[in-house]
Amino acid sequence: MRKKYADCRRADGDCTICPLVNYGRDCHNRPITKLEWSRRMAGMTQAELGEQLNYSDKSISKWERGDGTPDIFILSHIASLYGITVQDLLREKKVAKTRTRHLLISLLSVGLVWLVMTVLFCGAQIFSICDRYAWLLFIYGIPISGIVAQVFCALWSNQLSQIFACSLIIWGAGLSLHLTAHGNRLFLVYVICAVLEVLLILLYTLRAQTRWREWREKRKKMQKSSDDSAA
Repeated sequence: MRKKYADCRRADGDCTICPLVNYGRDCHNRPITKLEWSRRMAGMTQAELGEQLNYSDKSISKWERGDGTPDIFILSHIASLYGITVQDLLREKKVAKTRTRHLLISLLSVGLVWLVMTVLFCGAQIFSICDRYAWLLFIYGIPISGIVAQVFCALWSNQLSQIFACSLIIWGAGLSLHLTAHGNRLFLVYVICAVLEVLLILLYTLRAQTRWREWREKRKKMQKSSDDSAA
């Protein structure tokens, strides 16, 4: 595959498996459109795709930059070459909007937890109900926020956020127990938290490796389908 940039460090020039690519942006922090990403996933260059479509590589580059859009018949042909559907090629904006909505819902839910804790704290201070220990409500809010965040992350399959939410639950619960209970060796609760954190990381690492293998297999099938279509 031809390298996208002259300073590309990868010998194969494959952006789809480059660790420098993140959140839909390449190593030069430029957005990667769905058309470009799908082409690279299929292992094709712009020239090879242009040859299949009877268009120049400049036209392909123009579409991938977002400066133009091919008609539905060309999109259908491109999708068949990549082994995907036309909907997959056009899904980019919808996914971005969905992720933003999911993030807002999660943040609002966590914010609601802290609103409740603030109301309870103010009520305890006003009516002098355990007002000396009312500040602990904000400590209890940490693991509760983690539980709420974990629920939404599990629904929307955000693995990195799930790790963060689970860590928040583990260490928040440990801190709450340490500050609430009484004992000489309560610091040992943090040892338990550390062990749980290691197990959590190992679990999600194993899951990530499994998904990586599945993604590689899917990519090989797409490559084979593209080769068969070209033949």
